[in-house]
Amino acid sequence: WYTKEVPESTWINDWVFLARRYANDETVIGADLDNEPRGPATWGSNDPTTDWRLAAQRAGNAILAVNPRWLIFVEGVEKDGSDWYWWGGNLIGVGRARVALNVPNRVVYSPHDYGPEVYPQGWFKDPRFPNNLPGVWDTHWGFIARDGIAPVVLGEFGGRSVGSDPAGQWQNALVDYLQSQHLGYISWALNPDSGDTGGILQDDWL
Repeated sequence: WYTKEVPESTWINDWVFLARRYANDETVIGADLDNEPRGPATWGSNDPTTDWRLAAQRAGNAILAVNPRWLIFVEGVEKDGSDWYWWGGNLIGVGRARVALNVPNRVVYSPHDYGPEVYPQGWFKDPRFPNNLPGVWDTHWGFIARDGIAPVVLGEFGGRSVGSDPAGQWQNALVDYLQSQHLGYISWALNPDSGDTGGILQDDWL
């Protein structure tokens, strides 16, 4: 969420600017603070240079100080200890360290999740596939809503297939899971030219 060229303070100030600008616009409901934290990003390490949870708290509180109406969407990280997951998708750490904001009921955890078209993760090779998938999702982000910690909105998912191939089995299983758990979701993408997922529109944009 920061680089040598763009420090954290600039990132937060930009969000505060947007929060003020759209404070009275009812079509803007919140801020998805950063897209797919990954690499050295940690969760709950208390290291100010890598702990994404603490950064999300700092940015979220700064936003809510000028616009308390907004929801604060917080994605996960890529890796928690030795557990690797999708970029922005690993929210295991919420079980031990939650984002705590000064305005209650504003945190929405928003993981990303993809299928074998994007990367051949180990759980796609499990002999129990696709029946093993609900356990994977429960472990990484589903428990947050199930245990009443906070709302969960799956911030990205998508793929070309809804058939009987592995990609289609994954996507059908995921939609069944989202419906059974009463979770919100946002599809990636509307446009058909997203390289590894395609989109809701066909290749001719119809």
